[in-house]
Amino acid sequence: MMLCGSILRRTVFPWTLVALLLSAGVALAAWSLRADPSPKLILEVINRHFTVGRKIRSVYLRVYSNGMAECHTEKYWDEADVVKRKMLGPGELQRLRAVLDNPELSHVSKNYGLMYPVIDSWMEWEIRVPHGWHMEDIKVLNFAPEAARRKNQAYSRAVLHLGCSIWKLRNEVYGDAEADGKPFYRDDDCKGTLDIH
Repeated sequence: MMLCGSILRRTVFPWTLVALLLSAGVALAAWSLRADPSPKLILEVINRHFTVGRKIRSVYLRVYSNGMAECHTEKYWDEADVVKRKMLGPGELQRLRAVLDNPELSHVSKNYGLMYPVIDSWMEWEIRVPHGWHMEDIKVLNFAPEAARRKNQAYSRAVLHLGCSIWKLRNEVYGDAEADGKPFYRDDDCKGTLDIH
């Protein structure tokens, strides 16, 4: 009986130690990804509200290489600047990187105009996607996929995917990218693009 217990301790203990070391290694690797000492900006969206001769700037969305997403108050006048942050999950960050690294993005138009009539105010997104030494800059006035499609000027697939992803992240971090209680990214054009059911 003692011999059996001794053999069991010798065979189980090494496997337990291996399992513990592997778990510690995986945890350390995950922590090191999050503990990026100098996270780099991978996406920035500056919103400009044009109204009555004024151009009011606010930070709509920033996402960093460590997965930190940051949104500020979307300003219409002189509202206080409230900042909200959220750490994106690895899958969510990977999906965003796939959108940002899409080679088609470097070939899209750099300016998108209004897709429907406005009277005295509109919003403009200045989207910046750093790619090493190169900066991808895209300006979009009142991102409106459905209106663009109806006007037969649908956004390219890469811009549609980027805009819908921006709306989704903004809604998840700040909670205000919605109308009538429905998030913007849940419109039919975005649902199809983001593969949301």
